[in-house]
Amino acid sequence: LAQARAQLEALQNPNENTVSGAQAGVSSASAQVAAAQAQLDQLLQGASSAQIAAAEAQLIQAQASLASLREGSSPERLATAEAQLAQARINLEEAQANLAKATLTAPFAGVVTAVYIAEGEQAGGVALQLVDTESLEVVLDVDEIDVGSLALGQPARVTLESWPDDVIESEITSIAPSGKTSASSALVSYEVHLSLGQTDLPVRVGMTANADLITGERKGVLLLPNAAINADRSAGTYSVNLVRTDAAGGQTFESVAITIGLRDGDYTQITSGLQEGDQVLIGNELPVLRFGPGGNAGGGPFGPDN
Repeated sequence: LAQARAQLEALQNPNENTVSGAQAGVSSASAQVAAAQAQLDQLLQGASSAQIAAAEAQLIQAQASLASLREGSSPERLATAEAQLAQARINLEEAQANLAKATLTAPFAGVVTAVYIAEGEQAGGVALQLVDTESLEVVLDVDEIDVGSLALGQPARVTLESWPDDVIESEITSIAPSGKTSASSALVSYEVHLSLGQTDLPVRVGMTANADLITGERKGVLLLPNAAINADRSAGTYSVNLVRTDAAGGQTFESVAITIGLRDGDYTQITSGLQEGDQVLIGNELPVLRFGPGGNAGGGPFGPDN
């Protein structure tokens, strides 16, 4: 770079011999610019300050050639030199920009869990996966029947398979606006995200969690095991097989429509269609289960645990 600047200073006071020399210098600078252009493709793979300095030197040389030509050259040659100078500036700017891009800056502090690029590869696409271990979340699928009772900010209780007795308080942070179906089932589910509250447990990314979504609480309600309830999802109706006992002690059963309230993974609140003391059938065979009052009912978890 210093040598190129010295050449520029010498060309500020040209003589007759320097014009032809400058023309040769322009040709040389043009060749150097072309070579620099070929190197630009490598800059994204790790540009260095030395490469930037080389581009600056080429720019100074082009400026020196132009200064010499202005002392006694044709307009055509001046235009050519100016175009070469402009291209040298563009190449320098591109080299500086690529140098800046060569440094990856994470948008947040976290832990790198996967790297998708290797030294020498062409830059482009996702470079790595970064996980923010300070704000972990639980992702689960909720059945379309239950998603309507969920809302942002709703409380949830999370347990992890590694520590099933430790409950982590959580809340709903997002509910997917559109549903999805699996390859093995036509049932529609919605992706729900829960923020994982503060815990001293050494939680790791990818652990299996179970979540109870608290949609409401009831006391002194009539409960029935979920296995005893038949659901018609297309019609949105529910029924049970109610057992009838005749005078001779024989038993038969008939389908009776019911309405439900809160439910969790094991039991469902019955709001109408049955009375305390009724007997219902679980499955299609006897013995029967007597329907009676239960304890407390709380909503959740809904859908498969994740």
